[in-house]
Amino acid sequence: MTSSALTRARFIERYGRFFGSQRMATIQNLGYLLVEAWGEGPYIFDAEGNRYLDLWNVGGVNSLGHRHPAVVRAMEEATRSQDYGSLFFFSEAKGQLAEALARTTPGRLEATLPAVTGSEAIDQAIKLARGATGRTEVLHGDHGYHGTTGFALTMIGAADMREWAEPLIPDFRAIRYGDVESLHEAISERTAAVVLEPVRTDYDGRAPAADYFPEVRRLCDEHGAKLIVDEVVTGMGRLGHLWGIDHWRVEPDILVTAKGFSGGMYPISAVVMRPEILDFWGANPYRNISSYAWSNIGAIVARTAIEETERLLPQANAMGDRLAAVLDDLAVRYPNALLSVRRTGLLYALDFRDEAAGMLFILGMFKRGVVVVASSQNLAVPKLYPPLILQNEQIAEFAEKAEDTLKTLP
Repeated sequence: MTSSALTRARFIERYGRFFGSQRMATIQNLGYLLVEAWGEGPYIFDAEGNRYLDLWNVGGVNSLGHRHPAVVRAMEEATRSQDYGSLFFFSEAKGQLAEALARTTPGRLEATLPAVTGSEAIDQAIKLARGATGRTEVLHGDHGYHGTTGFALTMIGAADMREWAEPLIPDFRAIRYGDVESLHEAISERTAAVVLEPVRTDYDGRAPAADYFPEVRRLCDEHGAKLIVDEVVTGMGRLGHLWGIDHWRVEPDILVTAKGFSGGMYPISAVVMRPEILDFWGANPYRNISSYAWSNIGAIVARTAIEETERLLPQANAMGDRLAAVLDDLAVRYPNALLSVRRTGLLYALDFRDEAAGMLFILGMFKRGVVVVASSQNLAVPKLYPPLILQNEQIAEFAEKAEDTLKTLP
């Protein structure tokens, strides 16, 4: 890629006010401003021609890397052969995507409702659980992140992302994530749904014990509540299986997918559920609609992304083992800064001694051309979301630059 005249400073000067001048100035002063120009495979390039190894991938949106060739071809062909389509009508493209979801998701998850974003899909899932049960209470894991729309924002753990929009939606209650006793004390015949991620991605990257989700499933069945599993981040191969909940061999009532669902090429999400959940709709088949959900083009792109994810997972997991070995070695050699590393599949959480050290690592890596991100609720825990196309070359590049950065931490 060749550079353009649009430097960071020039972007701020020309466009900054359109994005909020104070907001843009804060990002620039933090040293994390990137003006994107292109993406290819595991890399993004800025407008000045600098290359960055992308180990954030927008929390897994670009799970197959940037502009994965098979997904690009599918989208190009779809734009030539397909109309966008209507939210009221069906097509073979939509049918094939719904069939692929029913084939790959656990148990009896067969019915699908289309959506555009993860937040929208989470809101849909909660409304469905309330409608199907006739109840209102929603239990959710503490320090969670399920999106920023109405129902989803009500569950967010970070006060500074929630308080300015309050009052939000009543009858939501946080339980201690991974603690069966906390759920046991809270769940009742008032509970419509329990909303959980397979791994708590935005706080500490922690996976629960092996017996946690089976017991959650049992308690939901006992009390007639719906188990909603948020796979917006953990799905599409992120945890080493196509769907993260497969680690625990548990069938939820509702599964939500987004982010990597289209391999980063199209805004699309889905709510997949046991078919009887829709029975309460009765004679009205249009109780929930979304104008831009599941175009024919997006359906073809997402189905291709599922197929490519299935194909790449064995190789990706092997590369994930190699990256884990690098991280474990760094933790051994730099224990004063990097206290420990947690891994579930292709999600890595790096525990630094405090938030200052975590941010210095993130900014140091950014200056060296590697993009990683912190948990928004816990800056001491940077996370890695490597693409499924990761190779030895990128692992070596990360190892070198991570060591250079760790050496500079006080």
